[in-house]
Amino acid sequence: MTLQELKQLAVYAAKGQAPSEFSVENVDAALADGLREMAGSINQFMKNRYDIYDIIIEAVDDVAPKKVIDAVGIFAEVQTVPQGQKALFRKKLGRTRARKFLTQVGLSGVYETFRLDNSTFELSAHAIGGACRIDFERMLDGAENMAELVSLLTEAQTDAVYQEVQRALRGAINTTSYPKNHISVNTFDSDKMIKLVNVVRAYGSGAVIFAPGEFVAAMGPDAIVPVGANYQGVYHPQDIDAIHNTGYINIFRGTPIVQIPQSFVDEKNTETWIDPQIAYVLPTGGERVVKIVFEGNTQIWDLKNADQSMEIHTYRKLGAAILAYHNWGIYQNTGIPQTYKEMYPNV
Repeated sequence: MTLQELKQLAVYAAKGQAPSEFSVENVDAALADGLREMAGSINQFMKNRYDIYDIIIEAVDDVAPKKVIDAVGIFAEVQTVPQGQKALFRKKLGRTRARKFLTQVGLSGVYETFRLDNSTFELSAHAIGGACRIDFERMLDGAENMAELVSLLTEAQTDAVYQEVQRALRGAINTTSYPKNHISVNTFDSDKMIKLVNVVRAYGSGAVIFAPGEFVAAMGPDAIVPVGANYQGVYHPQDIDAIHNTGYINIFRGTPIVQIPQSFVDEKNTETWIDPQIAYVLPTGGERVVKIVFEGNTQIWDLKNADQSMEIHTYRKLGAAILAYHNWGIYQNTGIPQTYKEMYPNV
């Protein structure tokens, strides 16, 4: 199998698709076999590693931005630019009913907020990275393969975008101090959420709720008929089915819910990656307030360990910014525990 054919298979595998002459399962198997031929031993891997890295880079760089657009494109504008170039975004003028601000994470990690007086602005990117270990004994046994690395890198870059968007939104909270745009209570109140959604809908054709799983789980099914003195509430069957199948609802009174992937920042699972208490309500159909940039290509290098395993290190440059004014809102449910200790105080 030629290098170009492997590159094409890697892109199909990362997308979960297949050309007409293959099934998805055959694509995965053919890619794994092709990569195994190139990395069937340490010597083969060392000889072919740069070609292997090109296969991985081409697949990840083709798929990751498209996955991000599929996930957040309803409220986010995504650009991919060459290395060393900043993305140029255009800001709509004319019908603006408030001063606009741009909030993004600065190079020092400090949130920078400043007024936008021009019709365009530049968005810079910073590097995000990660590493994985490949055990050649497990690769020879078929327990590990390079196809899995392509999938993992694609998912990692998509998750990194979620985190960047969430960080920029958190940094913009102070610029959205309007009472109708910021709700903070110790429970989920559907009436308060619908009021917040209605505020946001006034600035576009619709709205979307952007929230971690803990917040969505606390929303529960939305009652069509409230609980009465002698009967339970009546809920939409689709909500019941969604909770039965996934554990979460995926729409709230016509407003889609985009769930932010959640994880922990420490090995003891004590601190969550994303604040579980906060949901963001963003407008759709008008100007997309979230701006995302991918800069350059994924970069890969390796380290060889004493046990002959290889560590594959990668990084990609990306950035996110928020046009912050009173067309989006925040709902904070302070009743949701933020740490493991709060969830299980007696443990």
